[in-house]
Amino acid sequence: MYKAYPSPILAIKRNRQKLIVSTALLGLSLLSACNTSPPAPTEKQQMTTRMGDTAAVEVVDMRSVVRNNLLTAQVTVKNWGPKPDKATGEQKEDTKLYGYRFKWLNASGMVVFSDEAWKPLTLTRDQSADLVGIAPNPDAAAFRFEINQYK
Repeated sequence: MYKAYPSPILAIKRNRQKLIVSTALLGLSLLSACNTSPPAPTEKQQMTTRMGDTAAVEVVDMRSVVRNNLLTAQVTVKNWGPKPDKATGEQKEDTKLYGYRFKWLNASGMVVFSDEAWKPLTLTRDQSADLVGIAPNPDAAAFRFEINQYK
């Protein structure tokens, strides 16, 4: 019996087609990986304004309730401390001075009171704090939390 083998030229053409398709799929997957957008900010991130070096402070929780017709906000923050020195591995100074305040907004998102003073906050590494603010008038329907590093 004679067995027919495919021609080498047909085999090369098939392999070439497979290679082209594989390369095209790889290119598309790389393009789609490059076009991925960063994750959308969380609600806590959208409600927080940071100034200065506040990266070590995490906003753990935000809550609000209306009491006596005034909005009361509570924000829980935690200081994770600065990252260790890359060269030596030593921990950097872990006590930081911060300032915080609340910005009160009406139902349309307009500021209803902008004269709130910065309040001091000292946090050591792994320390957390519950910060409470009470709206100055009944028009406040929402709030933004602002944190700043003191030099």
